[in-house]
Amino acid sequence: MDKLITLLTSNLGTKLISVMIAMVLWIVVLGSRNVEVTKEVPLEVVTASDVVSSNEVPEKIAFRLSGPKAFLRAILDRREEPIRVNLAGVKPGLITYRFFSDNIHVPIGVKVLSIHPTAIVIKLEQLKRRDVPIRMEVRGSPAEGYKVLHTEVRPGVVKLKGPETQIDGITEVQTKPIDVAGMKQSLEREVALQIPQHDVQVDGAFPKAHIEIVPTSANFRIRNVDVRVLSFFQYTVVEKSVTVFVRASADELKSLDRTQVYGVVDLRGKPKGRYLESLKVTLPENIGLVKVVPEKVKVTLY
Repeated sequence: MDKLITLLTSNLGTKLISVMIAMVLWIVVLGSRNVEVTKEVPLEVVTASDVVSSNEVPEKIAFRLSGPKAFLRAILDRREEPIRVNLAGVKPGLITYRFFSDNIHVPIGVKVLSIHPTAIVIKLEQLKRRDVPIRMEVRGSPAEGYKVLHTEVRPGVVKLKGPETQIDGITEVQTKPIDVAGMKQSLEREVALQIPQHDVQVDGAFPKAHIEIVPTSANFRIRNVDVRVLSFFQYTVVEKSVTVFVRASADELKSLDRTQVYGVVDLRGKPKGRYLESLKVTLPENIGLVKVVPEKVKVTLY
């Protein structure tokens, strides 16, 4: 007890002055002119893993507040924890949830004038997953002398998840338009999907678009292109070089590095013997292959 008394009475003058200053500040703040502000608080709806909200729910709830300016400034600068609507144990159906002034923490002297909205209706549905076909949309035209030979989405279906009524209404999903204007090379890339219902999501990886662009005609030919054979055995090849017909600009052909142009026959894993195999030609990306003559070469492994 003596220690407590000593603690309370030590520096008594300083403590009294501090208390008086705090009281004066409090009276000044409470006595200052009240102002009104709107504070938005995030809203979070929690459901069971197999249940989902299927209607549009506001992301934030707006509270109209009145009080001393200093207090309200502190509230506006404060980061609010979301209002959590816990529906984890609720079955599918319509739920009405109301908001009250105690959904936001305010100090003495601050009043909650209004809340918008005062209540929300949440429609809970069973979560459903379903595979839906994909349709790819391609726009534009390739560069002059080129055409789109083949388009494909892999995989051809996408797994969606969402409210049962929304999933059942989707018969196909379209990709966002892929622009091939002015292109000379084939492309392969992940594509975004246009899903009309906002509560439906892709369940897994997004598909990839494969668009094959080929030249329609040759405007140059490259003679004496080397033929390379890939094999674990020794070999002889009848056609040691071939002629490659390409589509390219004069400048592209002029700057062509001949070491980047060659034909390949891949016989790795093949036993000894004689083969008539198709030739795969390697070219720089900016040059389009039209054809190779001859298309096949004779190779003997020994």
